[in-house]
Amino acid sequence: MSNFIGDVGSFLSTRAAGSLGGVQVTKKGQGSLDMTDFLTLMVTELTNQSIDQTADTSDMLNQLVQMQMVQALVNMTDASVMSYAASLVGKEVTVGQYDSEGKLEEVVGTVTGTGSYNGQQVVFVGDKYYFLSEILAVGRLPQEVEKPDGTEPDGTKPDGSQDGNGNGQGETPPVTPETPKG
Repeated sequence: MSNFIGDVGSFLSTRAAGSLGGVQVTKKGQGSLDMTDFLTLMVTELTNQSIDQTADTSDMLNQLVQMQMVQALVNMTDASVMSYAASLVGKEVTVGQYDSEGKLEEVVGTVTGTGSYNGQQVVFVGDKYYFLSEILAVGRLPQEVEKPDGTEPDGTKPDGSQDGNGNGQGETPPVTPETPKG
């Protein structure tokens, strides 16, 4: 009798697994699951459970609560990003984009509006749009000024060397050992 029940259980599992062929799976971006995917998976698991192998409903409930918490955090993050983008309207920003040669070009302009493009927040400066991640500064970046002694703004000499003071000028001062007090 137990062999018969085992055979019926495997028959039902095989039959149920074969009926999954009608489920449509769509390819999303890597790592992008939403609540619909979770519910589809849960319904499929409940549909394909056997008498001997029932699904643990407490685990499913815990997972459902976790998915709802993650979804709420994502919604809060989206709202804060949209709020930040909206706060930039009317302000001058510096945007950085790489040209075809790989050189960073800075564009300075006033944000005239915001929106989203392919799920990412964008700002409109002039007649173009830029992603929020391309904003280098709110306002203008300070211009680099070459020092009169020929060193770069970060203190390095044109050949890349520095002295011990980090200002790229002169030699490193000699270190004199202290005499012990006694």
